[in-house]
Amino acid sequence: MLAYREKENLIHKLHPLAAVAYITVIILLALLFSHPVYLLGLLLAVGTVIIASGNYREWKPYLLISLGLITVIMLVNAVFVQAGSTVLFNGPRVPVLGKIRITLEAICYGIGMGIRLLVITSVFCFYTYAVHPDKVLKLFSRFGNKSVLAVTLSTRLFPLMIRDVRRITEVQRCRGVKLDTGSRWQRVKNRLPVINVLLLSSLERSWQMAESMQARGYGSGKRTCYTRDLLRPGDYLILFAAVLSLITGIWAARQGWSAYTYYPRLESFKLGELKMAMIIMLALTVPAMLGWGWKKWPLLKSRI
Repeated sequence: MLAYREKENLIHKLHPLAAVAYITVIILLALLFSHPVYLLGLLLAVGTVIIASGNYREWKPYLLISLGLITVIMLVNAVFVQAGSTVLFNGPRVPVLGKIRITLEAICYGIGMGIRLLVITSVFCFYTYAVHPDKVLKLFSRFGNKSVLAVTLSTRLFPLMIRDVRRITEVQRCRGVKLDTGSRWQRVKNRLPVINVLLLSSLERSWQMAESMQARGYGSGKRTCYTRDLLRPGDYLILFAAVLSLITGIWAARQGWSAYTYYPRLESFKLGELKMAMIIMLALTVPAMLGWGWKKWPLLKSRI
């Protein structure tokens, strides 16, 4: 089940503004660049930050699924797009497809687009497991209380229902109800009480939530906060690194380094492109470096 669990490290304690700004910059750069060196730098940066946040185990399924999709993209592009001058394989003529002609350029283009997909998938994994969802919604609540309330209730609904189903089925099994044995009709019949209890518990929870909101005076006046999230020096450093990466990426794009020519022959890399890609990657790994220093040096932990 997708669920945020706070861990004892700097990245999980970031201000939501710093975390959202960092994620937004990576997504914008991933959409801006088609150059494989820049995309690979973004992937290394976000992967390093995910590992520093202690979410490598949660990242592994995303990697496996994305690698499977990358393989499919690479094969489909290599078979259907026969452009390119470096021919690796000349196959027989196939109906509809014509003559099979696999080129190095088509394979590299599929790999490049697959890396972009992997970057965006990894960013959403980072957001899911390393950014507190309630803090993010609280950050944007000043722009629309009712909309944020609806989003909050919607995002909490699915995890709560899964937890209720697990709890109800465990109670039913303790009472001797066989939920996974018998004919198909018998299994459906045995699970009907689970659905009834789930419906009643959902209605009861909604009633309790409405009473709680009324007791707290929701909508009766100006909104107040019990706690406030403060921007700390570490948050400012990450915001600065994110802005620096975005400015560097825009400057590199204006120099014509954001695009890459795959066809008809692979373009060679320029030294300036590699330098800009290194600057962006190092700037985006600042959260990981601060996180590791936060764990190792108590003085740095107290400062940021």
